[in-house]
Amino acid sequence: MSEQEMVRSEAPATVEQIAAAMAALGLYDGENTPEEHAAEAARLGGEDAYRVRMVNALLGVVQAEAAMADAVRIDPDAHVAAWEEQLKAAGAGLDDPVRRVEFLRWQVLRAGTPVREMATNHEAGPIPLAAAHTATALHLLLGVIAASQDAVAQGDVETLAAQADQLQAAREALSAAVDNTELLLNMLKSVGL
Repeated sequence: MSEQEMVRSEAPATVEQIAAAMAALGLYDGENTPEEHAAEAARLGGEDAYRVRMVNALLGVVQAEAAMADAVRIDPDAHVAAWEEQLKAAGAGLDDPVRRVEFLRWQVLRAGTPVREMATNHEAGPIPLAAAHTATALHLLLGVIAASQDAVAQGDVETLAAQADQLQAAREALSAAVDNTELLLNMLKSVGL
């Protein structure tokens, strides 16, 4: 498949298309009619809310398939090439470094959100908190990369200078991650482990 074939248009998929994709995977047993979708949209708070739910359900299914596929033993370079297909299909290929970094940043935000939720439970301990701080730092650093690449390309010194605050915030988050990791290491040492 060529890169041009894989990159879809910027127009969002309809709920009917999303439902059809889920049905093709055996995970949608509705009628896929406008009436059915209208009723579900009304139940969930509107068309946008419903579409977001449907897209995310499809994404979850596809991610589960990708996780199973990634478990197959193949050459590491083949895995990297396969992962590159995901970025190309998302329109985040090597030809657009800013879009690529912004897509990766979005993925980190999504992956980090449940970790941050887990960290709000004080009983979870310091390691989920360290992971949450690390995810926050990675999200911030990817934002700096995206802003800096664009700014360098345009000679925008002000934007580059403005990244200092983001870098400081990332540094503080990483420091908090280290502190929480040290906390658990010290607890383990105190009991002879």
